[in-house]
Amino acid sequence: MASRPTNEATDATPDLLPATGRHRTMLLPRRRTTPRTARNFVVATLTEWGETSRLDDMRLCASELVTNAVLHGAPVGHLVLVRVGSLHDQLRIEVHDAGDDTPIRRDPAESAPDGRGLLIVSATADSWGVKERTGPGKCVWAAFDRNTGPQGGTS
Repeated sequence: MASRPTNEATDATPDLLPATGRHRTMLLPRRRTTPRTARNFVVATLTEWGETSRLDDMRLCASELVTNAVLHGAPVGHLVLVRVGSLHDQLRIEVHDAGDDTPIRRDPAESAPDGRGLLIVSATADSWGVKERTGPGKCVWAAFDRNTGPQGGTS
């Protein structure tokens, strides 16, 4: 069963992960190569931290979330912020962009050439959601429970 979007991760400062744990952030230009750069950043960060139990899932979701931000979220000339976090019980990816539109998970026809990004994220991450930012835009995030596969299965 696919995970559902939630906004359970809101806190007093919605642009930041909770103070516990660790995180690393990278600002990227809105370019066709940005998803690849984001994937490499996520993999390098998680590998350095020794957090490889959900590496493939997180790489895939980072690619989908950043692709959505580049294609639909970040206006021309704006940056995309990617944040990887290691919290007490989960790993997390956040993608921030300056776009106003809220992403919606679609169920495209089999013959549709696109429209599967958030469908893939909801099938891969344990939870995901969209939250407002202090400034313009939004944050789309995906969370991964440690040492489990999607929706609590083993990896």
